[in-house]
Amino acid sequence: MLKKILLAAVVAATATFAQINVGATLGANLSTLKGDDAEDFGTSIGFQAGVAGKFAVPVIPLVLVPEILIDMRNFSYDPGAEYNITTWALDIPVMARFSPMPVFYIEAGPQFAFNLSTSSDKVLGKDISDIFEFNTFEFDFVLGGGTDILPFVDIDFRVVLGLSDWMSGLVGEKGGDPWDTSNLQFMLGVTYWFL
Repeated sequence: MLKKILLAAVVAATATFAQINVGATLGANLSTLKGDDAEDFGTSIGFQAGVAGKFAVPVIPLVLVPEILIDMRNFSYDPGAEYNITTWALDIPVMARFSPMPVFYIEAGPQFAFNLSTSSDKVLGKDISDIFEFNTFEFDFVLGGGTDILPFVDIDFRVVLGLSDWMSGLVGEKGGDPWDTSNLQFMLGVTYWFL
């Protein structure tokens, strides 16, 4: 019984001294697709913006940073005629940060993404959504690093590697194999911490 009381006291004390920060994040990305069926897809620049939280517990050297981002991904598709594609997604990365030095950190974690819309300019009267069907959910792995050398500001670079397919197949093709295309992004972001 005494062990349970001591454990509860340690957990309560840790939660009391935990640091919680809230911030706004903004960044640019270079987006494309990877996979066996991604050879006709090119890269282009987009952006992301959203909110972030930072939860630091003094007794553990890790910081948990969940975010909610609106992500505009731009890239091209050229199977003989070029489509400029824009995808709007809701991204929810949950990053674990480790600081090997006081002003630098490395981070990694999963990202859950929801495809809100995908469209393109029309080529021969067809939008990209007239050709392909897209998955609404995407699972990614994010790896990066950054610095918090400026007060209240984090600057980071991340690589997003898709672990699930972006497209489910051709429109009207039922029961076919999904196209092997998944998200690949390089991101440069800035987060300002209000609290």
